[in-house]
Amino acid sequence: NRRNKILARVIAKGPKTSVFAPTTRICITNTPLCPIASFSMCNIAQIRDDQKVLDPYAGSCATLLSAAKLAPFCKTVGIEISPKINVEDVLKDFTVRSLPLPAAIVNGDCTDAAVRDRARAAVGGTAFDAIITDPPYGVRERTGPDIDPPLFQFIAAMTSDRNE
Repeated sequence: NRRNKILARVIAKGPKTSVFAPTTRICITNTPLCPIASFSMCNIAQIRDDQKVLDPYAGSCATLLSAAKLAPFCKTVGIEISPKINVEDVLKDFTVRSLPLPAAIVNGDCTDAAVRDRARAAVGGTAFDAIITDPPYGVRERTGPDIDPPLFQFIAAMTSDRNE
């Protein structure tokens, strides 16, 4: 099929992803996102230089690294709930690759309106053009048997933002 060949060719012409592999990173998390998946998500979202990109479950910021590589003038913001993430190490991952730093890495729960407000403030207080994330899947991350998975909680919180 010609469409599949074109897609494969376009991906093959993209940036070298091996320099973003978890083994080459300064900040490493327990479950880092594969760079091929990260670049693919940014490509599917069609990230451009004039956009504002949010990762509400940033971790080591693999999605933001990919966005910065593909569109160096986009503004990226990460939200990360874990205080164990070393923000200095995350920023070093950007600088050693000569990529623009995120506008902010906000420590907090992305389902908290005040945290989302801080993320938006980092890009001028307006809405994000794209949300690209590798969310926790709700298996190890649930806080109880009757609690929705984290991604469902985030979507519900964003819905309340639109209603305000």
